[in-house]
Amino acid sequence: MKVLAIEFDSNYMNYVVVDGSKDNPVVQSSNRLVLSHTRLRTALVGFQDALKALFNSVSPDRIAIKDKPETGRMRAGAAALKMEGIALANARCDIDFVSGSRVNKVASSCPTLFAYLQPAYKCGIAALAKAEA
Repeated sequence: MKVLAIEFDSNYMNYVVVDGSKDNPVVQSSNRLVLSHTRLRTALVGFQDALKALFNSVSPDRIAIKDKPETGRMRAGAAALKMEGIALANARCDIDFVSGSRVNKVASSCPTLFAYLQPAYKCGIAALAKAEA
């Protein structure tokens, strides 16, 4: 199963494409997309076009998004909510929202990925584990 795992961090969308199983995951690609401005139509359309291109090139079986609270002290910002909405509107497969506690339970990490990509990687592993259960 191929999972596109996403974590929103400020105005960045960090992603890791994980294929295989939870016990033998293979990272196919990783990177980040940026939403440069939250109130410019051209920036939102540019982000949407980049996201569509990513979805088309990866063709994931499932998309896993690390859940962000919408209220409270640790709530998601405007950029994260807009990027999440664009992702939801353009997805062509099932989306699994993965809670922070599920992500924190994943013990493995990928030594070849930058630290800012580790939460997305763990989100993908959690989604693989759920799919295998």
